[in-house]
Amino acid sequence: MNDNAKPFQILALSGGGYRGLYTAQVLADLEDDFGTSIGQRFDLITGTSVGGIIAIAIALEIPMREVVDLFVKHGHEIFKKRPWYSRGLFGYRRSTYTSEGLKNLLSSTKLFGEKILADVKHPVIIPSINYTEGKPVVFKSPHHQDFRRDWKLKLVDIALATSAAPMYFPRHIIDKQQYVDGGLCANNPTLLGLHEADYFFGVDIKDIALLSVGTLSSKRTVDASNNKDGGLIDWAESKYKLGDSARNIIDLTLANQQMLMQQIADHRLTRHKGISFKIDENLVAKSTAYVGLDLVSEWSQETLIGNAHASSKIAISKDQLIQIMNHAAPTPKWHHGPHKNT
Repeated sequence: MNDNAKPFQILALSGGGYRGLYTAQVLADLEDDFGTSIGQRFDLITGTSVGGIIAIAIALEIPMREVVDLFVKHGHEIFKKRPWYSRGLFGYRRSTYTSEGLKNLLSSTKLFGEKILADVKHPVIIPSINYTEGKPVVFKSPHHQDFRRDWKLKLVDIALATSAAPMYFPRHIIDKQQYVDGGLCANNPTLLGLHEADYFFGVDIKDIALLSVGTLSSKRTVDASNNKDGGLIDWAESKYKLGDSARNIIDLTLANQQMLMQQIADHRLTRHKGISFKIDENLVAKSTAYVGLDLVSEWSQETLIGNAHASSKIAISKDQLIQIMNHAAPTPKWHHGPHKNT
């Protein structure tokens, strides 16, 4: 870090379904400990899937306590299963969950309501995949002169687009285009944040401070007792739950992509004397049964919140985090939309 330069700070939030409760609780603890809205400390916020939903809330300066309450009080509404006869055997007809519960919650005036991307108070970028075109997209606030259209989109639509995990939720449609979970291309959005800072903000990497918050990571490893033939039974780890095969493959993909992207970001920042600080934990074996993308129970809540408190308690004593949380982000420059100021 250049001692004479004001750091450009990035907050990156990973995807992970209901495990996002861990992320929200860590950030709520930081807001309590440092007495400030987390968004006011960052020049750029990026998040994927549930991390994208939390990132939008931060960009609006919605208190993280309210996001924690959303998970705790309404988790069962978000992950309310369709009737088995509607899903079909092994989910061959429809996704396990409908997106209506999440949509209704986010549409509350206390959360996103009818707000559009131009209404955020801090620069934010949210990845998804445009399945209609078959390519990744990143929804961006109007912090650059080239970003002329995304600002018109409703925040609820962006949230549903980035979190439309295959098999779990249906694809989300915006302007007759189908979108699926951004986690399939950038479950850990750290590199998106670094690229945005470099290419669009013109920031030298040595002047970047990155805070990454995970979702209580757990590694998916092989069950050695299963066959090794690579079929549905093998990937489902059970001949009675063949529908789990696709879920397990998705979980494996997201977990490993997340670790790889974090490692690359850490290496780049370390080499160029920037700052990379990560808050996350690896689950112990006995806790993995209670924590998952769609596991909503009092035990999962206890595990996620308890680990978040432990993680934040350790983090707040670290010099790098203290430095990050003492930063005051400048008023952003909006190039388009109703709040244009440059």
